Amino acid sequence: MSRSNVIFSTFVSILLFISVAACSRAPKGVIPEKKMRQILIDMYLADAIISADPTTFNNDENKSALYQSVFEKHHITEAIYDSSLIWYGKNLDIYMQVNNMALADVKKKIEEMGPVGPDNNKTVNEDSVDIWSTDRYYEFYPAALSNTIIFNIKGTDDYSSGSIFVLGLNVFGLAQGLKSPVDVQLSAQQIDTLVMVHKKIFKDGYYELILRTSPVQRVKQVYGYVRLNEDSVPYNKIYLDDFKMIKYRYGTEAAGRLDSLGTVTE
Repeated sequence: MSRSNVIFSTFVSILLFISVAACSRAPKGVIPEKKMRQILIDMYLADAIISADPTTFNNDENKSALYQSVFEKHHITEAIYDSSLIWYGKNLDIYMQVNNMALADVKKKIEEMGPVGPDNNKTVNEDSVDIWSTDRYYEFYPAALSNTIIFNIKGTDDYSSGSIFVLGLNVFGLAQGLKSPVDVQLSAQQIDTLVMVHKKIFKDGYYELILRTSPVQRVKQVYGYVRLNEDSVPYNKIYLDDFKMIKYRYGTEAAGRLDSLGTVTE
């Protein structure tokens, strides 16, 4: 065999090895590792949404509906997911690799969004102040790691009793026919009281959610999520910008002007 043929054969062998190594180790009928990683990311984020909204997800039916939306997003059934987990359970080394990568992706995403920084603590008791400190612009698109924004705003000191929180955002790019494209939840935890407002956004525009807290208890934290409920209607990108979270001190003139409004404006 000539030198050129030897080199060519070696090159082909290397390519074949790389090709085989890149393939999923999961057998036919089992969700491949790359896709399972994306599914696990969305399942972990679904768990986070359930934890952030215990009132809405206080029964198995609502929890199941949320998990079902993950299956629909990835075009699988719950039965395929469950049967795939059985195979991964018998191949724990593979499962742990996939699961650890999914957890790392979720952690990275949450860290990128981040909680409110310590500088906001200086303005906890001002009459009105924007306490949103993470990104003000996001994009939802089909190939995204996850179309969910989770936020948790908590200062070193509690917010004053009766504070009013107004979450504002612009939404652009919603396709007609989407069943429930953008889901927004805003909650506040007081000493022994949880208050929340919820909004489903169907069309482009600017929206505000107004959350009023009890005037007899200080506010420990404000948290919630913005997520895209993906369905069968195709879309390109959905843009969300101009995020703000204005805290109004109870009893001030600015807070009084909000009393004539509902919990959601657009």
